[in-house]
Amino acid sequence: MKSFSKKFLLLLTFCCFSSSSFSNEIASEPSINSNDPCTVFLCMAGKVKGENPSECSSPTKKFFSIVSKKHGKFNGGRTSNARSGFLGQCPSADPSMINKIISKFGSLRH
Repeated sequence: MKSFSKKFLLLLTFCCFSSSSFSNEIASEPSINSNDPCTVFLCMAGKVKGENPSECSSPTKKFFSIVSKKHGKFNGGRTSNARSGFLGQCPSADPSMINKIISKFGSLRH
């Protein structure tokens, strides 16, 4: 599991550096864009595999903040669809992994 964690953090760091804009100052730590579907996908894929790095706190919150209601009440099916649609916006996301994420966490309230 340690090797997955290291690879995951390297990939997450790469995604953050490639998608964020930098000021003239050199950043000591990469900032994580929790609204980026690819970042959320990577964090949730890690969560499916039992990983829960602290860097994924905000992206995980973003995933669980996607909630659909019907008549003011939580609707699990619509929430799953909305979360799946959000993760599907990441062009590099593996559809089978999106299905695993949604199967496990798609209709959960958090």
